[in-house]
Amino acid sequence: MAMDGLNLFASGREIARLTGGKIDKIHQPEKDELVLLVRAGGESHRLLLCANPSQARAQLTDCKRANPLEAPAFCMLLRRRIAGGRILAVEQPHMDRVLEITIEAQNELGDLVPYKLIAEIMGKYSNIILTDEQGRILDAIRRVGPGMSSVRVILPGQAYMPPPAQDKRDAREATAAQIAAVFMAGRVDKALSAAFFGLAPQMAAALCGRVTDKRDCESLTEAERLALGESLHAFYQELDAGVFSPALELGEFGEPAAVYPFHPNLPDIRPVPTMREALDTLYESQDTLGRMQRHGAGVRRVLLNNIERCEKKLALYQDAIEGEETIECLRLYGELLTANLHGVAPGAREAVVMNYYLDPPEAMTIPLDPQHSPNENAQRYYKKYQKAKAARVISEERRSQVLEELAYLEGQLDNLGKCTEDGELIELSEELRQMGYLKARQSRQKPQKLPPSKPLRFMARDGTEILVGKNNRQNDALTAKAAGEDIWLHTKDIPGSHVILKSAKPAKEALYEACLLAAWYSKARGSENVAVDYTPRKYVKKPAGAKPGMVIYTTNKTAYVTPEEGLVKAIRQE
Repeated sequence: MAMDGLNLFASGREIARLTGGKIDKIHQPEKDELVLLVRAGGESHRLLLCANPSQARAQLTDCKRANPLEAPAFCMLLRRRIAGGRILAVEQPHMDRVLEITIEAQNELGDLVPYKLIAEIMGKYSNIILTDEQGRILDAIRRVGPGMSSVRVILPGQAYMPPPAQDKRDAREATAAQIAAVFMAGRVDKALSAAFFGLAPQMAAALCGRVTDKRDCESLTEAERLALGESLHAFYQELDAGVFSPALELGEFGEPAAVYPFHPNLPDIRPVPTMREALDTLYESQDTLGRMQRHGAGVRRVLLNNIERCEKKLALYQDAIEGEETIECLRLYGELLTANLHGVAPGAREAVVMNYYLDPPEAMTIPLDPQHSPNENAQRYYKKYQKAKAARVISEERRSQVLEELAYLEGQLDNLGKCTEDGELIELSEELRQMGYLKARQSRQKPQKLPPSKPLRFMARDGTEILVGKNNRQNDALTAKAAGEDIWLHTKDIPGSHVILKSAKPAKEALYEACLLAAWYSKARGSENVAVDYTPRKYVKKPAGAKPGMVIYTTNKTAYVTPEEGLVKAIRQE
């Protein structure tokens, strides 16, 4: 979730507490990221300004970053100009996505002058700009020349021009009636975000969702419009007074997905004490997921290549298996030729014989090799028949092996999509390495040992605990450690997670929720009427030599469910 004006406003209020503080140090750990160490209120604070298009933001942070050995040119400029300066003001005009930090520092002549450090949080157009007391650009973390933009130039020596104005208003300055008046046509969330600064559609939808679940303005009654106006007016007044209730929205695997400066009416929400903590949690998680996506790309490629190899093998084996009619034809040719040798002339290219296996008998033409005698031709057909028959048996055996391998690989691909932590990716990679799909480590160093990853934990609405494995190691551990009377669940003939319902005699609703989780955390999550097998854990066995995560089970029953994301989030615990 990109930082919009509303989140920037809440974060800016925390940054504003640095007013009067002294800038001790300035670092540029990344090409589009600044960290200012500010001494304020007897404490040291880290102010992070980031212009990365996917993670643009301005916030206080507790996260430490490694700095390059040699500071970039923009960082050196900031050190010369504003290091040792004091923060005079932190402003956000009209709640737009621009944060202006006014800093008093000495110029080249030793006079105290105001500089402005401007953070523009605007996706791919994000930037960090330093201006002098006359509003001229001293430099920017991302220079924009005339050939790059026809709207404005961002180069040293140019007068700073703010981003192009939008036809929007500051919601803090609007009355309840004026806010209510925007909900006349179109979608509710889009009407709100189009009228006022600082609202991404997702944020606008969450704000409106606290009052109504209707999506279209046309479906709102006049009373509902007024209620929306009153609610939003009260919200903005509290916001202006510095009253926030930061919250994190969690994704399907419990990973942080979005930050709100209020508590939205959404199923999987976790309150957080400060915007600093909320933003740190979100973006550190995104960094982890991004790093895992990069590291996991190679694993995904290996899995997809091997899945393709298995599918090609299956096609070949299937052709051999389905050629039963051809195989029987070879046997028939041999038998009919043997029975009619006396009527076949040597050197003939074909033999016309009566097929007495049909009722009534019909004439059949059998191709012959003229270089061989009729008897030799018959023996050749017998040999082809025996060879094809043996190949068919082998194909059936190998097809079964390939189907098992394909199920394993598809299961691992599904598990890869569930990885949200470094440890889980390492566990999966090590397993694939042990199975021979990834190359063995060349280094003599032992692989990094991380604590065993933990399964997902849910609580049925009646209080019954439900555990869901995210990879084969977790699946094996879950199944092995579960009590014999606990209920074990898995999608029928579809790769997915092992699920343990911690109850010997679960209520119907708890069993349904466990079936729902088994379907959701499987390859069939987007399907309807997913078959889920369940049985007491004591009837689940792991055969000797079976692949990780593979089990056999008996005395099972089958339920059919349609995965529901809302319910999955509602019962998630951690």
